[in-house]
Amino acid sequence: MSKDVILTPEQIAAEERRWLFEAPIAELAEVKGVTIDEAVKMRTDAMLKEAVPIEVSVRPIEPQGKLIGFASVNIGGVVIDDFKVVDGKNGIFLGAPSKPDPTSRTGYRSTVRIPDRATQERINVAGVQAYHVAVEKLIARAEAVRPAPIREQMAQAAKEAGKENAARSAPAKKKEARDDR
Repeated sequence: MSKDVILTPEQIAAEERRWLFEAPIAELAEVKGVTIDEAVKMRTDAMLKEAVPIEVSVRPIEPQGKLIGFASVNIGGVVIDDFKVVDGKNGIFLGAPSKPDPTSRTGYRSTVRIPDRATQERINVAGVQAYHVAVEKLIARAEAVRPAPIREQMAQAAKEAGKENAARSAPAKKKEARDDR
């Protein structure tokens, strides 16, 4: 009779890491159910991801057509500014920085090229996450400094006035006060 073993998320992650970085390629291919070539690509991609960290910081702007912000990308310590954050028909992505070039078909020439599709995907994923975080921060900041609507301000003032009036002592009702009329 075999006992079911329940692994913690940390143990599962450690085992995945062992397969990706330490186990023979044949074992990785068998465990993942892929070919040897696909297993080699998985290991290479994982090593590249480990070796070259990618960080993206985004500055959202008021949308101008499909352009919704600008980003700086830090690839392994090299910072590249002026990526465009674009909301295209297939979702948000980062467009490479460019400069005007009258000899090109579009009138612009890219100043950064990313020939590796996997790296471009990593940059896009990091860019989308950074964009959403930046927008959430802007919304939170706007909510914090936004004044309450006038109705809420008036209701709050009425409550405070009611509390102050309740805390005051009632005026004395003496015979002298009535005789002074």
